[in-house]
Parts: sequence; structure tokens; C-alpha cells
Amino acid sequence: MPPRSRPAGRLPLSAQWRISSQRQSSTFTSGLSVDEFAALRSIGFTAVGQVMGSAVYNIGWSYTGCGYGWRGGMFATWAGGPAPVVDVPATRQLIEQARHRALHRLRQECLGLGGDGVVGVRLTVGSFYGNGLEFMATGTAIRAVSDDRSGPPGEAPRAGPVASGPPQPFTSDLTGQDFAKLVRAGWLPVALVMGVGIALRHDDWIQMSQQRSWFNQELAGSTQLVHAARASARASLDADVRRHGGYGVVLRDTVLNVFEVRCQNGGDDAHDHMADAFVFGTALVPLPDRDTDPAARTAPLTMLRLNRGADWRTR
Repeated sequence: MPPRSRPAGRLPLSAQWRISSQRQSSTFTSGLSVDEFAALRSIGFTAVGQVMGSAVYNIGWSYTGCGYGWRGGMFATWAGGPAPVVDVPATRQLIEQARHRALHRLRQECLGLGGDGVVGVRLTVGSFYGNGLEFMATGTAIRAVSDDRSGPPGEAPRAGPVASGPPQPFTSDLTGQDFAKLVRAGWLPVALVMGVGIALRHDDWIQMSQQRSWFNQELAGSTQLVHAARASARASLDADVRRHGGYGVVLRDTVLNVFEVRCQNGGDDAHDHMADAFVFGTALVPLPDRDTDPAARTAPLTMLRLNRGADWRTR
């Protein structure tokens, strides 16, 4: 397979062989718990197999600090001028591109198995040799079935509320139980979305003086830095939700990292601080042709834990 075919959406040959063999098999693999599998069956879905997508990127030189501006660089340290907070677009765009590519390949595997979407997606980033990073997405592909046999013994099969399946494959970090709750409430996931914000600020004279002071005071420069990173992440998340046509998003997690970067030509006391913020969640859309009256919707599924060694009166 030519390397240039990978970005176009085609899977590696090993992945194509694995998906083909799994689709022809009468069994399936999944990362679902028993409760998740039962909850999915209660709304007319079943697991079809575990899927994954990955992309390895080389992290080149993208640092733009310590001299990005005369006023915000070393001159600010000497003259006392405030250093600005600046964006780091190259790193942000790389992370967004790598994540989209990994999720695209995850979706391709889901399509190869005949799935309608993926639940329980987990995104991981790991080092790969020197400057490389591997972005990997894993989850369980599910499919809407024409009938649901999870009812009491002897009961006729009943149609699931979304037996026809969603209009296109979705990705979601929702658990099986959360997915079932959303469907019963009249909503469907569209895509796993993420907001990324990366900001940089030089440690100017004001910042260094505040850090070395004996007085309790706000580090104004650091406050500006983290606010800028989080604001950029929220704007990135909103754009991602809109790009997928979502009506809203349910957040799974927010992450903020701040680290120090030494200036190459600024002496031992010259540093920048960089902040990266990440916001993860699932974009949602309302189910089509669904009664909007809450009283008319199906009641939530009751899940009971069966444990003979536990006394139910003490739980």
C-alpha cells in the first residue's frame, strides 16, 4: 500500500485483514462490562467488535518563545514592560490533526464491521522513539438491531427505539449505560470532540519579582496565561461541535498543564511558561421524529447488582 493512501482514509493492510476476519466471524470482541452490554441491548443495540485508530507524528521545532517580540522578549525583562500572552498555533494544529486522523481510522474500522457508531472511546498519547508521538483511539463498535431479545423469557422480540440506527457512524466516550440514558432521553451522540488551547508567556521582570516576593499576591502573568489557554480550548471545542453539527456537548474531562521552558540565548534566569489546556466531550443531537413530551419517553433502565456475598440491607 502506498504511504500516501493512508491520509486519504485507507487503513493499513493488517487492519483491513483483521476487520475482514472479524466481520466474517460469528463472534465479537468488546471492551464492555456486563452492565454496559445489557444497557445497550435494552435500547436495540449490540456490540460488533473492538476498533481502534492510530497515527504517529514527528514533533518538529514549533517553539516560538524567548524573542517572539521585542516588547515581549528579553527587553521586557530589562525594562520592566509586561510580556504578552501569545498563541502557539503550530503545536495546537498538530495535536488537532493527529487526533482527527486517529478518530477517522477508528470510524473506518467501525464501518468495516458494519457498525453504526463507537462507544467508550479512549484517546491516549504516548511517546514513540525520539520526537515521535502516537495518538491512539480505542473503543467498541455497536450496531442497531432489528429486534431486542433482552426482555423476559417467552416475551416476543420488541423493536429498539433506534432500531434503524443513526444517520452516520458516531464516536463517543460515553459508557454503555450513559449511551442508553441519552437515547431514552431523546438524544444521540454525534462525535467525540476536543478543544485544544496552547499559550505562551515570557517571564518578564514583573513576573519574576512577584515569584520571589515574600508577600502573598496574585501572579498576574500566570493568571493571564492559564485564562488564555482555557479560553482557546473552549473556542476550539465550540468550533469542533459546530463542525460536526452538534446541538451541544456533554463534557468528560478538562486538563491543564503548565511547564517551564528555558530561553536558549537569555541567560540562566530567562524562561518562558507554556500552558496547554484540553477539553474532552461528546457532541449531541436530538433524535429525529421523537416525542418531546418527557412523560411519553421510555423510563430509565433499572440495573441491579447481584452479589450473594453482600447483605442488601447494608448497602
